[in-house]
Parts: sequence; structure tokens; C-alpha cells
Amino acid sequence: MEKQTAAFIGAWQNGGDGNFSMTLLLLQVLGALLLVLAAVSIVRWLWKYLWLPRQAQGTRLAKRYGRGSWVLITGASDGLGKAFAQELARCGFNLLLVSRTQEKLSRLQTELESLGIQARTVCVDLSDSSEHTCSLIADAARDVELSIVINCVGVTVHRLYADVPSATVRHLLSLNVSTTATVTHSMLPLLLRYAATSGRRCALLNVGSIVGRFYWPGTQLYGACKAFVDHLTVPLAFEYREQLDVLSFQPTVMSTAMATGTEPAAITITPQAAAHAALAHLGRYVKSHGHWRHAMLAALFRVLPSGRRDSILLANALEMGEAERAKGH
Repeated sequence: MEKQTAAFIGAWQNGGDGNFSMTLLLLQVLGALLLVLAAVSIVRWLWKYLWLPRQAQGTRLAKRYGRGSWVLITGASDGLGKAFAQELARCGFNLLLVSRTQEKLSRLQTELESLGIQARTVCVDLSDSSEHTCSLIADAARDVELSIVINCVGVTVHRLYADVPSATVRHLLSLNVSTTATVTHSMLPLLLRYAATSGRRCALLNVGSIVGRFYWPGTQLYGACKAFVDHLTVPLAFEYREQLDVLSFQPTVMSTAMATGTEPAAITITPQAAAHAALAHLGRYVKSHGHWRHAMLAALFRVLPSGRRDSILLANALEMGEAERAKGH
């Protein structure tokens, strides 16, 4: 066998330097091509996550969707939903604010109207995904030019799955899955109506999570809910591509009421930074992590060995679960 191998190599070498030179050239071309592709990917990532979020978005959004048109935001009274409302009010959009606490909604309404826009409030418990809840929201949106819908409402829990109370399981599924699906379904005809009558684009931004992209021990139920949101959202970009811009927004840790205080500071951003980054990507991309820190975390998760990644995630999730219990959640 060794003699046969040596004879084969000798015959190949005796074929002349041409074979060797051609092989070397092909390897060099392949290596150069891979380097170019890597460089292009890095430039595109830098453009998406570092350049675009640093740019002012008001003029672009107003031109694309119509200054003075209306934006409906669920979960609008706190955190990320409130940040979206403030950002869009500064861009000249009118707001339909949906949440369960009228006092917070009224304060936000007053703040936003001082910027010279109109704001309306709809006080409903979005964990009740019944027809009555959807009707209240639809009635409020039916007589306005609805150009953008942002489904921002959500809730999480960090536990081993057997330790999650049954009531919490039902609550998470209702709020994160059923409500997002039903609000999207009931608002979509109004968005398409606006696009047809105005000649402009309309937009749907559903807030998912990086947790929906990776198997995440310790917060498996929330991850499953957010994977649902992603799978619901992205196909709509193709189904209604002539009229509708879609963004499946997948951030991670923000300094909101959902945060437990145990999250790593290196990846924790403000809701305002997250909202601005998401709006920078609306109308340009179908999926986004928004902020560069969250995009870096997703890139790290992709290359980490799954066993190592799962160990880190579970330890972090259980620590957050302890903090949730301490807060009485």
C-alpha cells in the first residue's frame, strides 16, 4: 500500500509543475475569496449595527410612512414601549397608546402631546386576548390613518420548567403569544388600508427576543414564545411585500421593569437606545437585534459550543429567577 501511494505521488509530481502550480493557484484564489466574503460581512455588520443607529431617523420615517399618521403601540406605558412612543412623537407621528394602567397612560399622553402631536389611550389588560380586548383596540384604530403597529407587550420568567407555576405558564402564553397574534391579525387590514389609500408603505414591528433564537435553559417558555413571534412575523414580509415593512426585533437585556438587576452591565442598554436602533432598521431589514452589543452577543452565542453556552445561560437564568422571587414575581 505504501509503495502504491508513493508511486501515485511520484506520478502526480512527474506530471510536471503545471499540476502543482494550478492547485496552488486555486487554493490562493479560494483563500482570497473567503477573505473578501469575510470583509464584506464585517462591513455590512458595521453598517447595520454601528452606522445606521447613529443617524437621525425622523425625516426618513416621516417620508416613508407619513408624518401625522398614527402608530399603535402595545405595552406603551413603560420601558421599551414608552421609548418607542417618545421617539416616534419626536418624528411627528400621532400615537395610540395601549396598556393596562390608565394613570401611566395619561401621564405619557400629556408628555407626548406637549411635543405637538395627538395621542389617544386604550386601557386594556392585554393578558386577556379575548375578542372583547381586540375589539376595544380595533375600535380606537378604525377611524385613524394607521401606518405602524408595534407589538411591545411581553413578560418573562426564569425558572426550571417544572418550577414554573401553572398560572404563570398560561399568563406567558396568553400575553406573549395569543395577544401578539390577535393584535397583529386585527390591525393588519387597517395597515393595508392605509397603504392602499395613501400610496405609502405601512409597517409592523413585533418585539421578540434573542432568547427566541437560541435554546435557552432556565427561560425555555419565554424563548418558545419569542420564537413563535419571530415565525409569525417574518413570513408577513413576503406575503405583503408590496405594501408592508416588517421587522422582527430581537433584543436582549434592557434596563426596564422586567430586568432583575442581575444582568451583565456589558450587554444592558437603555430602552431609548434599543428603540432608536430598531427604528433605524425598520424598512431596511426584516430581522434585527438593534443595538451592536446585542448583535455581538448573538454572534458569540453562535460560535460557543452548545454545552458551554447552555451552562452559562442556565446559571444566569437561575440567578435572575432568584432575583424575581425576591421581588415577589
